[in-house]
Amino acid sequence: MSESVLITAEDRALLVKVSGLLEEIVETVSILEDKEAMANLKEAEADVKAGRVRDYDDFLKELRQTGEI
Repeated sequence: MSESVLITAEDRALLVKVSGLLEEIVETVSILEDKEAMANLKEAEADVKAGRVRDYDDFLKELRQTGEI
């Protein structure tokens, strides 16, 4: 004979939250295992530290001026 298990709304909300957190962990591990992605992140961090960045709006303005968009 099988037993019934009652899941409350609070339990369901907790399961949804835990499920979302597990998805984030899996995605993080995938990125950490991707050598190319990690190299790109390190390069981006170095660019930020060195000031080799610009505002998004300025970037769009440059693309429009050069006819790239």
